[in-house]
Amino acid sequence: MTDIQKVEFGLLESFVKICDDLGLMYYLVCGSALGAVKYKGFIPWDDDVDVALPREDYERFCDLAPEHLPEGVFLQNHKTDKLYPRIYSKLRNSNTTYIEKTTKHIDMNHGVFIDIFPLDGYPESEKDIARLERQKKILKLKIECVFNVDYGFLRNSFFRLERMLGFHKKTNKYVKRLDKILSAYPSESSSLWCNHGNWQGKLEYAPREQYGKGAFAEFEGLSVRVPEKYDEYLTQKYGNWRADLPEEEQVGHHYYEICDMTKPYTHYMKIKKDK
Repeated sequence: MTDIQKVEFGLLESFVKICDDLGLMYYLVCGSALGAVKYKGFIPWDDDVDVALPREDYERFCDLAPEHLPEGVFLQNHKTDKLYPRIYSKLRNSNTTYIEKTTKHIDMNHGVFIDIFPLDGYPESEKDIARLERQKKILKLKIECVFNVDYGFLRNSFFRLERMLGFHKKTNKYVKRLDKILSAYPSESSSLWCNHGNWQGKLEYAPREQYGKGAFAEFEGLSVRVPEKYDEYLTQKYGNWRADLPEEEQVGHHYYEICDMTKPYTHYMKIKKDK
């Protein structure tokens, strides 16, 4: 493992232990599920850990986990870090630094992290889907103006107007509103489950049976749970997931401004403020 993978693996161990101790259902998802099934650990060129819990267990984790976390580990979401602009949580090692380019200007916790997604119910009728996606799109447009991303001329101009109107100062309000809308479909009574936090359209919702009770796999020697029908899950997301990617596509997808396993993010935030 690389140095950053070692830190992320430590966060994953803490997450899994807390879920096991509290009796919470969780799954490794996205590239982490692929890594566990195909490589028994990290995808060799990646530095990413993604986990998810059904909404009800996700809320319990957010409520109860902070008192069980090791010293220096912080559960970040819109409730614990008011400037955090996302609808899912991150588990951060506050003694390290991983300042992403998209959020480098935001005064929040920037430690190395793993992503924790809620799995929400998803409507089945076309009418309800259209209404939900319309509400989601409007609120995401209000939230996204806070990110440091080059979206192209037209979109940049639109977000510049939003910032002039002060939308970027209301990010927490919009994130809370979006979270409330998404969680209105209980996962425990829905036939479809959706990961809105990693939204890629139809790739992100599926019958709840795809997740089921989970199947156990190995991740760097740690026993972890992946979706029960992991072949179906990975095929839906990645197509022929057993095939190797071309060498030029074997790259990570995180882009950072500063990455340091030896100094806390507060060290660099202080330097930035002093400048």
